[in-house]
Amino acid sequence: MNGRCPRARCKESQADSLLNPRSAAHRILSEVRRGGFADESAEAILPEVAQKDRGLALEIGYGCVRLRTRLDTWIQAFSDRPIRRIDADMLDWLRIGAYQLRELRTPDHASVNETVQAAREVMDRRRVAYINAVLRALASNTNTDPFPSHDTNPVAYLTTWGSHPEWLVRRWLDRWSFHDVSRLVEHGNGAPEVVLRMLSDDPKCIPEGVELRRLPDWPRSFAIVEGSPSTALGELRGVIQDPAASSVVDYIGTCMPKPVLDVCAAPGTKAIGLAATVSAPVVALDVSPKRLRQVGRSAERTHLPIALVAADARCLPIASAGTIIADVPCTGTGVFRRRVDSRWRLDEGRLKKLLVLQRDILESCSSIVKVGGVLVYSTCSLEPEENEDQVEAFLERHREFRREPPSETVVPETCLSSAGDLFVRPWITGTDGSYAARMRRTA
Repeated sequence: MNGRCPRARCKESQADSLLNPRSAAHRILSEVRRGGFADESAEAILPEVAQKDRGLALEIGYGCVRLRTRLDTWIQAFSDRPIRRIDADMLDWLRIGAYQLRELRTPDHASVNETVQAAREVMDRRRVAYINAVLRALASNTNTDPFPSHDTNPVAYLTTWGSHPEWLVRRWLDRWSFHDVSRLVEHGNGAPEVVLRMLSDDPKCIPEGVELRRLPDWPRSFAIVEGSPSTALGELRGVIQDPAASSVVDYIGTCMPKPVLDVCAAPGTKAIGLAATVSAPVVALDVSPKRLRQVGRSAERTHLPIALVAADARCLPIASAGTIIADVPCTGTGVFRRRVDSRWRLDEGRLKKLLVLQRDILESCSSIVKVGGVLVYSTCSLEPEENEDQVEAFLERHREFRREPPSETVVPETCLSSAGDLFVRPWITGTDGSYAARMRRTA
């Protein structure tokens, strides 16, 4: 007779059904390869992983997405076939093993054996043998350097070791020095801090288990060093927001003509910051009702007056506004560390389509700004076509608007362009990137 109690057998059964962290990482990679978003895929898959293993699963999954071409270069050095001829599922297992060996510095036996064992559960013997052979070769040849020289071929170096798309690397090198671009690429490959923006006074009664670190250059911003964001938000009046995004609210200033309209508002952190700053109702508009509900939940938690409107910003159902913040869809090249798969979704065709959308949103918003009102255009992009070029073209078409940077701002001077626009450069600030221009309607 089995002496174990039913509860013990139930716990063992549940443990047996949980995903190995490497298997979970492989499922995240598979979903991304099929067109899914990394964060949404992880959110769906991680509940199937033991709590203690979720951090490892996320680290491997996100790391393999970020460093895809770096890992592929390592794999290619020890593979007897071109990367393009390796089965996609096999390649993802190889990336998982390579990431542990080269980036996490996991001991060889754990990196190889655990990965091979996880692959064996879903793959045939022949393919598992190939994965095992390549990973063992990678583990035993630690002195091999398969990467191009950054001195003689900086583009290839930043594309492979830097793991960024070649077309984007070339664009950046046309504008900035190799030193700056390499710092930008390195920054984009890192994991972001979780930052709390306080909406009122500095935090005094910090919840137990939460440790905050003030970010000296950014008013109201505190990195969460220990503890969960949900615990911090449960007792502190704030929002989770990177300083680069917070700086857009700070750049706008406190004297905003009313009413205030935030278009493309979801997930709503800027709308929350605006409502707390102007002490007046804010209208948050977004095309996605689902994402708009997220704004509503944040407004309810922070007890701020935010009205929600589901609509397309290119066809506004609002007659007029004193201040409009158009935080438009963009390439997001300033937030690669946060959106781990976005670099691989971009190409120049996507950029051109976004430029048209941004122009259409600007035109729509400008038509309802009151005389004397303010139009703020912002992105989380580093690309001039989406930023200053878009603004300059708008001002050429609309002589009734003029640039009007805030007379006083708490934004660091290094984040202001010669024209007075906000431009946060990640490799200088250590934050995300962002851009904003403030324009006044005069007629």
